[in-house]
Amino acid sequence: MYILRLLQSGSPQAYRGLLLVTCLSGLSNVVLIALINHVAEQAEQQVPVGLQMLLLYLCVFAFYYVADRASLRQANQFVQHRLSALRLRVVGKIRRADLRAIENLGHGDLYATVAQEINHLSQSFPLLVNAAQGVFLLIFCLLYIATLSLVSFLVMTAFTIIGLYIFWLRRKVLAEAMEEVYVCEAAMLESVSHFTEGFQEIRLNADKNDSLFRHFAGVLDRLETTVIGVGGKWVVLLQFANAFLYALVGLVVFILPMFFEGYSDTVYKIVAVSIFCVGPVTGLTAAAPIFSKADVGLGHVFRLERRLDNRLGGAGHAVTAPEESRFRGFRTISFEGVRFTYRAPDGTPSFTSGPWDFALRHGEIVFLTGGNGSGKSTAMKLVCGLYAPDDGRILVDGVAVADDSRQEYRELFSAIFPDFHLFDRLHGLENVDPDRVTALIARMELSDKVRFENGRFSSTELSTGQRKRLALIAALLEDREIYLFDEWAADQDAHFRDVFYSELLPDLKRRGKAVLAVTHDDRYWHRCDRRLHLDLGKMSPVGDGKEDS
Repeated sequence: MYILRLLQSGSPQAYRGLLLVTCLSGLSNVVLIALINHVAEQAEQQVPVGLQMLLLYLCVFAFYYVADRASLRQANQFVQHRLSALRLRVVGKIRRADLRAIENLGHGDLYATVAQEINHLSQSFPLLVNAAQGVFLLIFCLLYIATLSLVSFLVMTAFTIIGLYIFWLRRKVLAEAMEEVYVCEAAMLESVSHFTEGFQEIRLNADKNDSLFRHFAGVLDRLETTVIGVGGKWVVLLQFANAFLYALVGLVVFILPMFFEGYSDTVYKIVAVSIFCVGPVTGLTAAAPIFSKADVGLGHVFRLERRLDNRLGGAGHAVTAPEESRFRGFRTISFEGVRFTYRAPDGTPSFTSGPWDFALRHGEIVFLTGGNGSGKSTAMKLVCGLYAPDDGRILVDGVAVADDSRQEYRELFSAIFPDFHLFDRLHGLENVDPDRVTALIARMELSDKVRFENGRFSSTELSTGQRKRLALIAALLEDREIYLFDEWAADQDAHFRDVFYSELLPDLKRRGKAVLAVTHDDRYWHRCDRRLHLDLGKMSPVGDGKEDS
């Protein structure tokens, strides 16, 4: 079970401490039952209950209350610590993975598994903890019965084991059904996303709108049918639990007295204990669907982690560059015979970039041009080390970039890609001068839209072009040695497009930065030092910027 795998990942000391407190809680509960039986027996014999017995009962009750609360709190803390550790471990592997690995896994799957599944587990586990306490109470109740009648203990234990085995088989069927619910819920969420992400399109086309709604209704019907089926299986479990309890009491009251003499003296005590078992058994039955859903969710998390491990190939790649990078202050980066191939899940090649050769030098502006699908964005990701080449090599001043130095190499770059993510905080730049940020906001002509306060931008709800300007502010503050711009100017108005090519890029060059920019703006091609052209993954030089003009 995945839940046991999660719990076993904790420290043995915490696990043993939790087990001890839970045992004490269950033991004190049974002691209370024994005291109640003893006092009831005295009352039946008309023996008055003394003050000593009352004080003993109150002391045991207080101990039970404290132990039970401590058990629930420690169990909840233990489980939440394990879930937090699981989150950190999985997200840590995500941040160490290469870009291509994340693209293959899928952003939606990653988010749904790490956020949705673990959040559901976090909310469900307190109920499971309470059900787990019931198991200990059930065990101690059986042990108490052993002190009353060994024969009753053996018979009831065998009966209970058989019942729990049948219950476990039925729970496995429920778990399989819960897996189907997960698939249907994922399909429903995907269908709902089309209403929000494609809202403009469906409002312009009534047929498309109706067709999408019919599809959603079909998905919802399948989900409803599946959930109803799960409910039916849960009802069977609940009925089984109730029938099991009555069968157990019937065994104690009707069957055992027929075979054992003197049994009637203890039968009422055993019946009382059996009735106290109703709570734990009912709790276990009620928690069965929650347990199954939690176990299915954990299964998805652990399978994601295994896929990440396979992608990382062991310890993974470092994400933190050393204080002094061996590539800092470079003069020339050479790309020799670089080639990269996209492959379908079955391994079939779908597109190849390269092999190509070129050099990027300190303090120059290079434009990369080509038609749609020519491989420009792929080349940019290869240049900055987000993709590792299948063939060829990258040399920085004659030193080859290897797996163990790839992160150091990446630290040379600041990049803005078409699918960039805009952070509202300047992560990694927490000590930046706010006045400098404000000055850059003014330079990007965004002062009437955005402010920098309390370490974050006041808004990121801007047009695509304005969001790109905010991303450029963050890139400029990083002050890296190489800047990559993939169609950065495509969403700018004519005025700011001219600012980008005529002011911002020349300013970066004056500061000794290297710039590689993907562009279709042929009227500005004379602003570069060199231009490279891509056609179906093949790269060729096209003179220099002066010749393009």
